Amino acid sequence: MVGGRYFAGSNDALQYVNNRGSRGALTANGVQRAQNYEAFLENRLWLLPDLALVAGAKALRDERDYENRLTGQRYSRTYDGLNPKLGLLWQPRPEVQVFTNVTRSQDVPDFSDQLQTVANQPVWVPLQAQRAWTVELGSRGRFERGGWDLTLFRSTLRGQLLQYTVDPSIPASTFNAGTTVNQGVELAGRYDLWQGLLAPEDRLTLGQVWTFNDFRFRADRQYGDNRIAGLPPHVLRTTLAYAQAERFFVRPALDWVPQGAWADYANTLRANSYIKLGLEAGVTVGPGVSVFLDARNLTNKRYVSDLGTITDASKASTAVFYPGEGRSLYLGTRISF
Repeated sequence: MVGGRYFAGSNDALQYVNNRGSRGALTANGVQRAQNYEAFLENRLWLLPDLALVAGAKALRDERDYENRLTGQRYSRTYDGLNPKLGLLWQPRPEVQVFTNVTRSQDVPDFSDQLQTVANQPVWVPLQAQRAWTVELGSRGRFERGGWDLTLFRSTLRGQLLQYTVDPSIPASTFNAGTTVNQGVELAGRYDLWQGLLAPEDRLTLGQVWTFNDFRFRADRQYGDNRIAGLPPHVLRTTLAYAQAERFFVRPALDWVPQGAWADYANTLRANSYIKLGLEAGVTVGPGVSVFLDARNLTNKRYVSDLGTITDASKASTAVFYPGEGRSLYLGTRISF
């Protein structure tokens, strides 16, 4: 596989004083231009009938340019990179794969990272690109009554782009961290507990999704080996679905976060743990027409759905937690033709 991609954009960035919900005086007037070039290749070389060597690379060039029309100042930055990939794919059966990869990646800051507002004026911040080496080991497959998708990963990053809340007038600032490690597990599985329980074509299926995140600083001068704020260690979703072919389905769901995410990089304040119950259902009422129900947070649990990360909660009083959605009910229809 060989390919390439080019995409670009231009944005007029205007900011005004908020005058009780109305547009006030103009405080910032700039134009943001971005151009992105990518070229990539990847190939599988079958060393044995069931074992393939996977090799590839991606070359990239990202250009960022900002012109401040009020002051006449202009800033630009170009990011170049070459990201190789090498791996093995073992396929002992057509429906089973085991794989391992070593990949280099690069993420560049966008304008919201590079232009940070100070005293109502945009300030250009010369951020570096985020670079990482990632090792993956995993397996995916299916069998008569189920299937799975499992990946273990470990990334060593330099210059990871992290955000933190400074004060209410500066909603987000971005900085390059030193060395960080992002490692974890991603698991999705399903198993048909019963088939033909009430009808020949029906089934009762247990589903499980588990994400484990262990993202940490590595010997940082300020934060040591602390966990990186903003992400809970474990996120689990369990479903039990009863379905009759394409006729209808009922699927209760349990979402469980056993330990909330740290809100600060000093690891002094964290969000709450929670369990949510939900229910999804749908029925086909005609060719290409179905009606669905989505009931969320049936127990009306109070929980933190998102947060704004800060450096040290013991030294700041800013609000960082955002409440999750309460008990809610959605009813709709899908039409395909």
